[in-house]
Amino acid sequence: MGTHISSTRLTLLVMLSLPAIACSNNPDIAGKAIVELDGETVVYDTGDDGRHFVKTGESWSTSCDAIGGRLSMLLQRAYDDDLPISFISLEATPTKLINGIPVRNVGVYLGHDAYYGLCHVVATVGDDDPHEVDFSTTDCAMDRALDGHPALLVSASFHVKECENE
Repeated sequence: MGTHISSTRLTLLVMLSLPAIACSNNPDIAGKAIVELDGETVVYDTGDDGRHFVKTGESWSTSCDAIGGRLSMLLQRAYDDDLPISFISLEATPTKLINGIPVRNVGVYLGHDAYYGLCHVVATVGDDDPHEVDFSTTDCAMDRALDGHPALLVSASFHVKECENE
């Protein structure tokens, strides 16, 4: 019997491979996200309450870049770690429209389910180093891609070193 991959998951896997292809940048990222789902709080943490930096390696995949003027970061933990949250992406961009519909700029994997939201994400570029960027968002309503089931990204705050943002 073969492994079944949903079209949503397959699309996300393809999207995850694009930043690595478009840019060889694998920055150090530290941070934490808090999600509420069905009355439970789930935390995604790089370690030491979001102060430990991780980078692409055996358990993590990281990316940060500016493509078409859109500053974005991606942080993924290995699926075999069986974490409640295995992936987060944040894109700080003015609202984009495709066929008149706003494009969602936040993605989170809770278990094996993809959740997406259209949220106000702030990316602050460092004054002393233009390759250091802080990403944050709060109170971000998300929907499960499969059926629209709601979740709330209560807060997300990540610091990225060596972001390709030029």
